[in-house]
Amino acid sequence: TATILWFCGSPNFLCLSDVQMFVCNREHYGFLPVPLKAQQTVEDEGESFIHTITEALIDHDMAPSEHVYVQPPPQTKMGFEEIFLINLKRRLDRRTRMLKTMASLGLQATSVDAVDGKALNTSQLQMLGIEMLPGYKDPYSGRVLTRGEIGCFLSHHSIWTQVSARGFQKVLVLEDDVRFEPRFRRRLQAIMENVDRARLDWDLIYVGRKRMQVHQPEQSVDGVNNLVVADYSYWTLGYALSHQGARKLLDAEPFKKMLPVDEFLPIMFNKHPNAQYMSHFKRRDLKAFSVEPLLIYPTHYTGEPGYISDTETSTIWDDEAVATDWDRQQARKTAQQDRIGPVAQNSVTGDSPPPAAWASRDEL
Repeated sequence: TATILWFCGSPNFLCLSDVQMFVCNREHYGFLPVPLKAQQTVEDEGESFIHTITEALIDHDMAPSEHVYVQPPPQTKMGFEEIFLINLKRRLDRRTRMLKTMASLGLQATSVDAVDGKALNTSQLQMLGIEMLPGYKDPYSGRVLTRGEIGCFLSHHSIWTQVSARGFQKVLVLEDDVRFEPRFRRRLQAIMENVDRARLDWDLIYVGRKRMQVHQPEQSVDGVNNLVVADYSYWTLGYALSHQGARKLLDAEPFKKMLPVDEFLPIMFNKHPNAQYMSHFKRRDLKAFSVEPLLIYPTHYTGEPGYISDTETSTIWDDEAVATDWDRQQARKTAQQDRIGPVAQNSVTGDSPPPAAWASRDEL
């Protein structure tokens, strides 16, 4: 991964002074904020610096200096009634990082204990009435559901239940292994304000995902900048969910025909390529959209240092003797997704190149 070798002074100072900056591909020396343009403001500089901090937090635990007091930014929910953060209790490292990151961004989140698939036993699955979707097999490995995938589904399902029971009109759901794009808060707020002004009827809005139909353009939404009608997508990194969207997901009674949650959602908005899977769900009218460019991505991809999957590497749900820690490096899915990179303009301005520390992103 390309990183920046930087000694002293600000990036703007180095550029204005015509000081040459060298790129080293072997050692990681730190993080460098994206240089801003002359017309940009102190607020832009602050957002750029905060973004640099959130990037550094991915692999480095940091605490504020004990010698300098910096007033924390005011916390907000960005107009959502709740921002839910899904986290496994045993993954304290992820929870700590995400809470620090979101505090830096000024986001007020509610941490929700995820269902640990590794702790699920057969009697618990039977008690919940969980049955696998007939004929389901992972399209790339050929295996059935893992207990981790069931735990992931149950974690999201518990939030949908809360949204319905507590009468929330819109919430934001985040998983604990995401990184935020620059100006995340301002950009998402602007999109949601445009959604309200346009009176868009929506159920779910992806904030981060893996788009599967990469060669097929998605339809833009009239009156809302940076929003498209979602096509077949993977991942549940982050999404906005409305009350009526939660009701539709719950009314589908997915426990009786379960498959991974990121496969279930495209079925519900009628965009899954497997017609047999879709035939088990009669109502498939979830109104799903996606921000474009995306505003969050995974912190780590397969093969990168620090990558851990709590869903793929657990045992399959109906045979505790069979583990699924298979070699994803050789999977067709990985090869296909290697061609998909972030389309966001990764800078405060939206038109500058990304920081060099992001140069390499392999797909899950």
